[in-house]
Amino acid sequence: MERKRSKADDNKHELQTILSGLPNSQYLKILLAQIMRHYDPKIKYIFQKQTGWQLVIEQYDGLLCRIKIHKDYFSVITPFPDFGISYLSPMVKVMSDEFKEKFEDVSKNTQQIEMKVTNEEEMEDVVFLVSLQAKKLRNMLV
Repeated sequence: MERKRSKADDNKHELQTILSGLPNSQYLKILLAQIMRHYDPKIKYIFQKQTGWQLVIEQYDGLLCRIKIHKDYFSVITPFPDFGISYLSPMVKVMSDEFKEKFEDVSKNTQQIEMKVTNEEEMEDVVFLVSLQAKKLRNMLV
């Protein structure tokens, strides 16, 4: 008798496929563990022939972040909340070089930030950016 695969089984298989081809997969594992532990999100795994794998992570019916899988790294696209500039300005000095470079281009019109993740420092910055978006989504519920 053939057992039907559950959505959770499909997601686990898709995640294993993604991780197996990614050189810095340990950072993606840590990032996803943090997101799962703190936000209990909905995760959609999307594969498109032109762009490859993408994970869409939602919480409170809003976008928490999107993770794009590239050949040698992954990037995280996080919506940028309107309070982001004032919140992040004093912290820029201790953030990664990748973040400092992105932050130079941030303006009041910035809708999102895409951060490349290739090391632990960049991953920590992404975790922080995701926490800002989660704060915005929580505040929208009130």
